Amino acid sequence: MPVRDQLARFCYDLKFEDLPRDVLKYTRLMIADQVGLTTAAARIDPEVDTGLGRFFKELGGKEESSLVGEGCKVPSINAAFANTALSFGGFDGLHRAAIHLPSTLIPGTMAVAEREKASGKDLILATVIGAEVMTRIGMAMGASNAYNRGFHPTSLCAPFGVAVAGGKLLRLSRDAFAEAISIAAVQGAGARPWPQFPKAPLTTRVQVGRAAHSGVMSALLAGMGIIGIADIFEDARGFLTGHSAKPDIAQLTRGLGTEYEIKNTTLKNYCVGIYNIPCIEALLSLVQKHHIRGEDIAHITCKLPTEVVPLVGSPAYPSRAFSPGLSKSARYILAVTAYQGDGPTLFSLAYKNEANLKDPRHAELFKKIDVEAGPELDKFFPGKWPCSITIKTRAGQEFSQFHDGSVKGSPENPLTQQEMENRFNKVVAPVLSQERCDRMMAMLRRLEEVTDVSPLASLMAGM
Repeated sequence: MPVRDQLARFCYDLKFEDLPRDVLKYTRLMIADQVGLTTAAARIDPEVDTGLGRFFKELGGKEESSLVGEGCKVPSINAAFANTALSFGGFDGLHRAAIHLPSTLIPGTMAVAEREKASGKDLILATVIGAEVMTRIGMAMGASNAYNRGFHPTSLCAPFGVAVAGGKLLRLSRDAFAEAISIAAVQGAGARPWPQFPKAPLTTRVQVGRAAHSGVMSALLAGMGIIGIADIFEDARGFLTGHSAKPDIAQLTRGLGTEYEIKNTTLKNYCVGIYNIPCIEALLSLVQKHHIRGEDIAHITCKLPTEVVPLVGSPAYPSRAFSPGLSKSARYILAVTAYQGDGPTLFSLAYKNEANLKDPRHAELFKKIDVEAGPELDKFFPGKWPCSITIKTRAGQEFSQFHDGSVKGSPENPLTQQEMENRFNKVVAPVLSQERCDRMMAMLRRLEEVTDVSPLASLMAGM
């Protein structure tokens, strides 16, 4: 049986009642967290606006799914595109396969769920299914292999996740599930030269939005009877070998149905690039333990996995407070963290504050921070995101801290329900009002009891 058919059988057969309790709990938490982050995306980063919301609003079409921030409904396929593009970056979580799972899977799945007036149970089940297929394909491909060939793994894998999640909500047959997977395989894209730019182009958001759009389209086309290539994963010219020098096809089905990959997703506790979070936590540990002030520091060395350095190691001091590149700049983030003492706090996003950017102390310490490859850390990546921080003080002392990547919000150290709700309230209430925020959270707490998620989606759009 082709691998895609094995995946399709899993997607078709899985029922809500089959979900382990811990998977159910984690999925509910992830959905609630991402709903809040999508709703408040423009507040978290005022420069996330790609114009896609206005574009699809003006384009019009059948009113099926809510367009976040625009107060209207558009075809579900277009809502998936715009809402996913809006969600990408910032606080969005990351799976161990270097896949931005929540921000690319959940907005697209929500769009189809609203179109179908699906229940909360349906949404949870679809999200689990989408996560399993999407992340397993990412693991089989290997993030390093995709990066080395110039591809963005999330943009390649998201069509699969959204396709099967959407397929579950559309109640596709088992055969149609298989075709949706094959259709998704020929649509993923996303070039990856952008990490080298101080200001990441907004097309990075467009490509993940397009991936969600492609996933919804794959499910809809499969439901119409469109067919794809049965051995799309096994063929020597197929998806895996096309994007990976060393694919591991066994990852697609190993433990399928018993080991749930959705639990291996980190929900970020800081609004920075995921690879910077261990750096923040390691630096905070050192400065707090040894009572080091920013002005005491003569030099900081930050070692990261070799492939991470080009992503966060820009030597240029950021020019604008809300530059997308700023959230990836390890040097700048460490400089602000050293002086702030308690790190870029969860809600204030202090490192993006204009005053901090112009603070001469931060600019001066920035020059004394080296970000370099630590080959000894490569064995952990991409499953974890380790770092090593060494501080040399003006007094001649030297302190080091290794961080294995088990950051707050990771599977090993997860966010609690209360921590998630605190963040939700802090970012959503200023956007929608406290009353609307409370209504959303009330639905999300009892998501399994919600018979129609459409009102939740409407609230996200400010309707």
